[in-house]
Amino acid sequence: MVKLDYERFARKIADAIRIKTKPNPGIEKAKKRFGAAFVNMLIRKREFSLESFSKKDQEKIKKLMDLDYGPLVYKSVSGRYRLKTETGELIRLVYTETDPRCVRLAKAFRNECWKRGCHVSVGLDNDMDSRTHLRLTPEHTLTELPEISKILAKQIDVRVYIGDKQDREWSRGFEKRLLLGAPASQKLMQIQDRRGVRWCLVGFPVEMTDRRYYLVPKKTYEKVYISSLLETYTKRTLRLCRYYRKGLESGDNVHITADDGTDLRLSIKGRPVLVADGIIDEEDLKRGDVGLNVPDGEAFLAPLEHSANGKIYFDFVNLPGIGFIKGGLWVWFRNGRVVKWKAGNKKGNQMFKKFLDSNTGEKDRIAELGIGTNHAAKFIGTIIVDEKIFGTIHIAIGNNTGAYHGKNRASSHLDMIKVMKGKNGNLWVDNRLVMKNGMPNGRI
Repeated sequence: MVKLDYERFARKIADAIRIKTKPNPGIEKAKKRFGAAFVNMLIRKREFSLESFSKKDQEKIKKLMDLDYGPLVYKSVSGRYRLKTETGELIRLVYTETDPRCVRLAKAFRNECWKRGCHVSVGLDNDMDSRTHLRLTPEHTLTELPEISKILAKQIDVRVYIGDKQDREWSRGFEKRLLLGAPASQKLMQIQDRRGVRWCLVGFPVEMTDRRYYLVPKKTYEKVYISSLLETYTKRTLRLCRYYRKGLESGDNVHITADDGTDLRLSIKGRPVLVADGIIDEEDLKRGDVGLNVPDGEAFLAPLEHSANGKIYFDFVNLPGIGFIKGGLWVWFRNGRVVKWKAGNKKGNQMFKKFLDSNTGEKDRIAELGIGTNHAAKFIGTIIVDEKIFGTIHIAIGNNTGAYHGKNRASSHLDMIKVMKGKNGNLWVDNRLVMKNGMPNGRI
């Protein structure tokens, strides 16, 4: 596998999603009880000895050491009293526990969060346990939204997932039981979207439970994965993102064609174009773009949900928990909704139906148009890498609320990838050719 400096990369992720402290909410509470003048005086001092205050003020200071105020004051190991104007963010970190390399990166990231004065709530993930949970849990319990999950969704500042699937078909045979929990999953997404919780999905190669889940040789899978992680932060990726953002901005009608017969039209009027360059910057925050995928490298947006009409052929469709559709997939859209599909074989058709049947909400309505800009990304059967491939586009169906600025509410978001390069894949915006044969049609 390509060499990776785990600690350095963990710092890069923490920087990218702006892991930091935040203003102590106890300050305003303290001002209301003890007066703004007294609290501001303490803040200006920042450090002091208790004996320098009157007995009455000492009592106030001792009360400000209560956790209800953050605490606002604490006694340091040196014996002096200090003001605490910042508190640590709460990070929810979930990672794949089955691969030691993934565990190493997750722990390096956890340690970096601790260094920055933040709190980390850790969850472990593996597909075998997820499958066992679906098998053992009573149906009525699967419909519930656990109170602890709701509390976390209402309290966390950032959520981070590190890893990948070890079993591409982990939910096989349990699709109907999976559907029972879909409304709860959708509700959690809505709570976090309303709060503007920052998020980052860090894809990372893991040891799969069965060799048949590797759609390319294992060495290729690992090399491409790490290379695309590192390519995320190159100037080349950023330049391509900016080119396609400029090409899509202020546009209305998009027309996608290719030699295979693809002919799809949709509208992007009024929708912001988002740049996935591996960093959440100030501009992203102003637009409400609070999420990252790493590896990264794409320009994307949410088309108008009722605007897509026509047909499109997808080379790569990987259905979460169900598997990879071999032989590609044709999809027909009418007024934004999938009305027909045709895979290369009967099994593929059944798999796509299973996916739709195991999700809820606007699961079959267009959600996203994205353009890949990562030169190191190549097809390895993992969507977080595959959708970033330079020379491809992807169309998603399902949820597109929150950072996407769309209106679909669904329990799923399915990205389907089309190779444009070498297939005379063209993309017009208002009759202006932005992509020609999968390549930028202009100066980068």
